[in-house]
Amino acid sequence: MRFAHRPLTVTLAEPFVSNRGVVTEVRQSLVTLSWQGLTGYGTALAAEPAELDACAPVLDGASPHALRGVLARLAAAGVRPNVAAAVDMALHDLLGKAAGQPLHRLLGLAGLPLAPTALSIGACPDDELARRGRQLADWPVLKLKMTPADDGSRAGVLRSVYGGRIWVDGNGSWSPEGAVRVARKLHRHGVELLEQPIAPGALDDLRGVHERSPVPVFADEDCAGPQDVLRLRGRVAGINVKLTKCGGLHAAREMITLARHCGLRVMLGCKNESALGVTAMAQLGGLADHLDLDGHLGLADDPFTGTTVTSGAITVPDGPGLGAGTGEARPGEPGALP
Repeated sequence: MRFAHRPLTVTLAEPFVSNRGVVTEVRQSLVTLSWQGLTGYGTALAAEPAELDACAPVLDGASPHALRGVLARLAAAGVRPNVAAAVDMALHDLLGKAAGQPLHRLLGLAGLPLAPTALSIGACPDDELARRGRQLADWPVLKLKMTPADDGSRAGVLRSVYGGRIWVDGNGSWSPEGAVRVARKLHRHGVELLEQPIAPGALDDLRGVHERSPVPVFADEDCAGPQDVLRLRGRVAGINVKLTKCGGLHAAREMITLARHCGLRVMLGCKNESALGVTAMAQLGGLADHLDLDGHLGLADDPFTGTTVTSGAITVPDGPGLGAGTGEARPGEPGALP
């Protein structure tokens, strides 16, 4: 198996604002695995070239049919989850291509209904929020990103112009007491769920918010991988699973299984990333209660095609493997693939 990687930068059509700052572009590393005339693709966020180079010895001579063993060796080598996720995507892509089947069908998930995906709205003035709410009136779920300065009233601004479902992502913005106060205001505006209201790392405080909040609380940053799911039992209503946090599709499936045993609801999420990463996560969409797979929708020059979203309705491609295509870019143009 031949392993290669290169940087890939994609720009956002509009800046995205959250309490982590303003995002104008997405810097990724494109990973390719070549095996028996087939190529599998994966993408890593915030990965250093040296980290990716360290994967090459593990992958030398490997087969996609030994996926679990390869991932175990990467973990033993200390590879971070975001890098492992890229290799995991490429291996799953190869598995599907070798079988000539879409990955979701190969995993036995064909025909399962997919929940509509949320569309995120970043921090913005109230007039801009109202404008976007009117513009997105037909979208079934909107997700508000909030900052420490928010007290929950922005949900009321959105509700005044929008009749659909509203989620809120707190991004760890508040103290436990502040989070409960915000949750009570959100409840009055019909908000359906509240994601990561307090900073990660304080699970007992998170339980306190969960027990007092009239809005179901979901863990995001507090749920990085399978090892976290059992610790969150009884402390939240659900978890947000992201490939770049947990290490890829194999770990994501394990998290989903554990969450079901723990009575936790499951959201599948993503970062601002190319359609390749979003399409990989969408393969597991039929296993989730909630989907937040809009990370590719605001990109101006995404070199990949794949999962399509029409007013919140997701369609997973039927091509073999992940089914992600390479768009219209020609060799030598920005975004063209090797």
